[in-house]
Amino acid sequence: MDRSDFPWGRVSGLLGVDPADAPVALRDAERAREAVAAASRAFLEADDDRRAGRTPSSPIAAHPDFPTGVGMSLVGAGVLWGQTAHVPAIALRMAEDHYEDGDDELAASFIALVQQTAEPGRDDAEAWSAQSLLVAVLQRSGDPAAADALARDLAAHAVPIDLWRDAAPHLPEESMDWHGGALVEGMPPRRDDRALSVESAEEHLQRLMTEMLREAEAEEDGDAPSA
Repeated sequence: MDRSDFPWGRVSGLLGVDPADAPVALRDAERAREAVAAASRAFLEADDDRRAGRTPSSPIAAHPDFPTGVGMSLVGAGVLWGQTAHVPAIALRMAEDHYEDGDDELAASFIALVQQTAEPGRDDAEAWSAQSLLVAVLQRSGDPAAADALARDLAAHAVPIDLWRDAAPHLPEESMDWHGGALVEGMPPRRDDRALSVESAEEHLQRLMTEMLREAEAEEDGDAPSA
């Protein structure tokens, strides 16, 4: 936010903050966290509608980058301002969307973020859903032996192996609470051939968001009328 070119307009539009008040409001940690939480709740509600085939009523659905770009930005905002209560749920949806699009690298990034931010007793369904999605990612792009080990872990905790396919995941009563599980080695390699770990997931996400911001700024410059 100390950058001279910080995109106050784009960020305030995403978080529903008055653009004129954004430089003050977003430097107030408490107000910023409240804005991130409200926008995250609105996103989840709108995305629920979208996935159910309903027309979302929330204004956030009218954002040109909804749903994926908005979801990724809200995950980044949650990490930036320390408002991570909704990060596991949003990151899980981003992981699912990227997996369905065939991008296992990005899916793995968001799976790692779900597992990094999930709190046992609060985000059990989201965390185990991410773990079940990781099985599918590993089967398609990673180490089959690691996928088998992870599948056995799910079975041992009475977690359905296809839990991630549920629009609103709920664990069977006999399932155990999320154990804060470590990621299994053998996750899909990044483009530099290094394995993606929990420790690198946040760094990877920050780089992705920086690239997205640059692309958005380049598009805005391209759309601006020439003098």
